[in-house]
Amino acid sequence: MPNLKNCNLYYIDSPNFLVEYRGSFKEEIEKVPYACGDIITENIGIVSVSYEHLDELVKDVPSIIFIDPRSMYVLQDISPSNVDNINNIKINPYLNLAGTGVLVGMVDTGIDYLNQEFIKEDGTTRIESIWDQSIQDTTDTSVYIGKTFSREQINNAIQASKNNQDPYQIVPSKDEIGHGTKMAGIIGARGYNGEFQGVAHNCEFVIVKLFESINFKNRLQSNRIEYTPVYNAAEVLGAIDYLKNYSIRTKKPMVIYIGVGTTEGSHDGNNLISRYITSIGSLRGIVTVIGVGNEGASGGHASGVIRAVGDIATVQLRIPREIAYFAFDIWVKKPNRASANIISPTGESSKFIEASTKKVQQIKYVFTDTRLTVKYFSPEHYTGHEVINVVLESIKPGIWQIQLRGEYISSGRFDIWLPPVKTLPPDTNFLESDPYITLTIPSTARKVVTVAYFGVNNALVASSGKGFNSNDLINPDIITTGVGILTTKVGGGIVTESGSSVAAAVVAGSCALLLQWGIVEKNDLTMYSTKIRSYLIYGADRSNAVYRYPSRDVGYGSFDLLRTFDIISRTFRRNNVQNEEFFEYYYNRLFIRIPR
Repeated sequence: MPNLKNCNLYYIDSPNFLVEYRGSFKEEIEKVPYACGDIITENIGIVSVSYEHLDELVKDVPSIIFIDPRSMYVLQDISPSNVDNINNIKINPYLNLAGTGVLVGMVDTGIDYLNQEFIKEDGTTRIESIWDQSIQDTTDTSVYIGKTFSREQINNAIQASKNNQDPYQIVPSKDEIGHGTKMAGIIGARGYNGEFQGVAHNCEFVIVKLFESINFKNRLQSNRIEYTPVYNAAEVLGAIDYLKNYSIRTKKPMVIYIGVGTTEGSHDGNNLISRYITSIGSLRGIVTVIGVGNEGASGGHASGVIRAVGDIATVQLRIPREIAYFAFDIWVKKPNRASANIISPTGESSKFIEASTKKVQQIKYVFTDTRLTVKYFSPEHYTGHEVINVVLESIKPGIWQIQLRGEYISSGRFDIWLPPVKTLPPDTNFLESDPYITLTIPSTARKVVTVAYFGVNNALVASSGKGFNSNDLINPDIITTGVGILTTKVGGGIVTESGSSVAAAVVAGSCALLLQWGIVEKNDLTMYSTKIRSYLIYGADRSNAVYRYPSRDVGYGSFDLLRTFDIISRTFRRNNVQNEEFFEYYYNRLFIRIPR
């Protein structure tokens, strides 16, 4: 099996895993008959293999040094120019910012390339490239799955549509879900409709349509969960790497917008995908923007402290109905160690399963006919924490108890995160949940712009993910409007949208304006993710006396693009002229006037 394009496993019910490798991974994986794989970066790859062959794979492919646990990534679903003082910057004739010359790379559900909001007045596309991971194709060797389409092909498809021909014979990529099209509208709709305009209405797009995980989809169906798109970490990381390389190859600045997230992981920015995103945060001309997710009020996070060796901490979990497959991880903060005991609603106990590296214990509950598998990772590869993986098959409704007994205690801190709320039956939650550290991954990564959201009258929305990270790294960075924002949809027209994705889209469009001013117009050629993040933090409005900044709810304050440009102007100010209505100054030969 030379690669994933020739791998039938990949397109049926086979799990895939991100792996870290050193050495001849590609050559070794080709010799394995029960799995297939491919490389994404020089040290990160992907394998498609069944769970029962995982241990065998590590032996047969010695270049694999770590297999990343699987996580379910879900969409972060809520005129954008009329918020956050964005319009004050866009209408300024001396700045004239519209995202011109800037690429917006999107990791989402695709885009409706026939929508007039993404077509220029001359009838050509504003989309430079589409990588559709969902198309089964063996001819495009530039990507490990799917197929890419160029601007020329998209233009030919648009022309075919005008001639009453089938455009999808040329570019067969569709946004069936619609989420990517809506977010692209907020970021950069050109204003064709006349009722609204995107933030960076003259930017250009590079689109990655994510491949939906068939394995996760089948799992949700077996759990009788209403359809929700679910994605693999491997495809998300592959998409980000593709966008990064595209920006470098074309020598154009790019905002990378990530429209998905997961609850499953360490929440300290140290898992594999977060570390990769952090690694590109120092590249000049690239800024990554991610929303905090919608898990703040889901009841899916529990935390606690084991006081001493031998003490027991108990967490109660509500299961509303039978679930065929239910899994979660318990994270015991290093150097603490604990043993777990799972008690069913009927009182049956697994008894404490002694903590031991890679220990696997299987239990059958007689009265509930539920099967339990507990596996210990101590220490976990990247974080050093103890991770207790709990899998319950045919779990029955009722209150289940998770008991943790201290084996070695310093701080005694532990955290448990359930899978994303969209992937669970309603009312699956902890009885005493913790609304903090509910940011979705990878918004916990370093060197990215992490955005929370509020609703009407700047009121905090309970569902907005809250910080800080589990290692006290400060996230979110800023907060902005995320409810009832106008945008376009598949087929054209106007719709309103709300949620974490929306707030991140507003800020992503604004970052495109900053990159135009800095990189394209050569006012600050050193702009990159960390620098833009700092500008946004400095310019945030901290006038709300309710919060002590930085806040776990709102970060460093409310996003304000006008204040951000005021901060930048102080850095580049020349011959400042005092005016009651405007800030006026020169930067080299450029005269700038910004309304106060």
